[in-house]
Amino acid sequence: MTQSYEVYGGGAQGDDVPWELQDPSVAGGDDGPWLVAIEYANGSEQRPATVVDVGGVRHPSRDDALVAARKSAFEFDPPDPFSPQSRQVFRDGPDGFLVIIEGAMSTWHMSVRVVQHVGDA
Repeated sequence: MTQSYEVYGGGAQGDDVPWELQDPSVAGGDDGPWLVAIEYANGSEQRPATVVDVGGVRHPSRDDALVAARKSAFEFDPPDPFSPQSRQVFRDGPDGFLVIIEGAMSTWHMSVRVVQHVGDA
């Protein structure tokens, strides 16, 4: 038995790209609700980044949620590191931020993203 598959040809957006990878304005998906999700380490360097805090505030548009995400990237105070000394915030694609926090004894990071709730399973 021979298996075959189609190779993605890099067509124009909307042609061959699955809907979930398309820009929301092309896919018609900017109708919310949009939320801010923050992912950070769970209390120890030996644990993976497992805490995902999806905020309860529902934003009507992706742009509104992105403003809230940017604010959270600068203001959210995760449990680690101990005694934060500095914070660097980087844009991480169109919907999020990578935050690096230098503590007194270690460096930690967190991810702040805009997410759209599409349903429950």
